[in-house]
Amino acid sequence: MEKKIGNESDMQNVWAMGTLKLKSGVLRLFKWTVDFDTHNMKNSHAQVWIRLMALPQEYWMEQTLREIASAVGTPLVLDNATLKRLFGHYARILVDIDFSKKIFHEIIVEREGASYPVEVVYERIPEFCSHCQTLGHDVTNCRWLFPRKEIISKDKDA
Repeated sequence: MEKKIGNESDMQNVWAMGTLKLKSGVLRLFKWTVDFDTHNMKNSHAQVWIRLMALPQEYWMEQTLREIASAVGTPLVLDNATLKRLFGHYARILVDIDFSKKIFHEIIVEREGASYPVEVVYERIPEFCSHCQTLGHDVTNCRWLFPRKEIISKDKDA
């Protein structure tokens, strides 16, 4: 059964959301094009756990942590220990990050009359190719820079 969006206004509203938060992750919306080819699809986004190191406890409210993490990407989930303040060395947050943009290892947290740097530690950063701007490999293995040579086997008896 084919579903269609009723009108241009509805389509714009759905498109403006950009991503939808699901229990198990994020559904990223892309505009469909004629002859869509998944092999040419470029994905620069990944979900990565970050740690905000040595953040004072007065900043450990969920909304405040989300605002701080938004300097890195789109905050999705706070881990259970962070929510319950069970561990005090760092706050841990799952963030949707666009790796085609600059990755910050330090952000400045500001409040009225004060500001200070907070170290950001990334857990398991995926490989990202700076040439083709896509996840899954690094620039040394980029198929656009280093195309695979086709091996043609010739029949010796022909």
